[in-house]
Amino acid sequence: MTPSSWLRRHPLLSYFALCFGISWGGILIALAATGFKLAALQPLETGLIFALMLLGPSASGLILTAVLDGWAGLHRLGSGLMRWTPGARWYAIALLTAPLFLLAILWPLGSFAAPAFAPRFQWALFGAGLLAGSFEEIGWTGFAAPLLLARRHMAVAGLLLGLIWAFWHLLVDFRYNFKAMGMVWPLEFAIVYLATLTPYRILMTWVYVNTKSVLLAVLMHASYTGWLLILFPAASLTQNLSWQAAFAIMLWLAASLAVRSSSPGVDALEPKEGMPHDRSQ
Repeated sequence: MTPSSWLRRHPLLSYFALCFGISWGGILIALAATGFKLAALQPLETGLIFALMLLGPSASGLILTAVLDGWAGLHRLGSGLMRWTPGARWYAIALLTAPLFLLAILWPLGSFAAPAFAPRFQWALFGAGLLAGSFEEIGWTGFAAPLLLARRHMAVAGLLLGLIWAFWHLLVDFRYNFKAMGMVWPLEFAIVYLATLTPYRILMTWVYVNTKSVLLAVLMHASYTGWLLILFPAASLTQNLSWQAAFAIMLWLAASLAVRSSSPGVDALEPKEGMPHDRSQ
């Protein structure tokens, strides 16, 4: 079996392997350069990790789209990125879900529980969210989501992609937070990433199935990351885990409603909508 035929038989496995290989490989190189000492991050290391994390999903999606589908695949991906007319309802869901949920939790807690819960409105940090959404969704939504949706129910596709998306953050979260958190770190990862990103990805998948717009996925991802950075309160670790757990619960409720409202006709994508007919998995 040639490498090309293997890639065609296993496009999802190839994508996730390449994505993790680029992102985690870069983080491991950065760690090796510091002797695997979990000291304070230096600016160069921070920049390298951030760049390679963004490069993993995006470069993997572009490379495999070009190898497997050529210019036709790249054109299809570009069309999804330019699809900007799905309707005001979907823009509202994509842009407002994260900030409304966060404010609904943080403002009452900041007013009635402790001032430390109050959102800080650090507007300068929104750019990081925009970068993450712009680059990552080329791969997660532009490449992986159509393949999953062609074979699985929307809820299952979103759940699987959400879990993989969450675990993709594991190594960088370990690098940033393990030294400060110690044995509490697994709980932090479970709440902040597994419990939160998974339902949000189900919502993103629901939006994509209904709009076929990679652009909306970019905006929804940017809204999540950007508003989380903007509103993140100056609270203690315990306080942060408590409001983030509440945020996760709200997202799971919203994801459940989205799945229940999804009609059978939009549960999956036909191959012509998001993938060529000759791929198998």
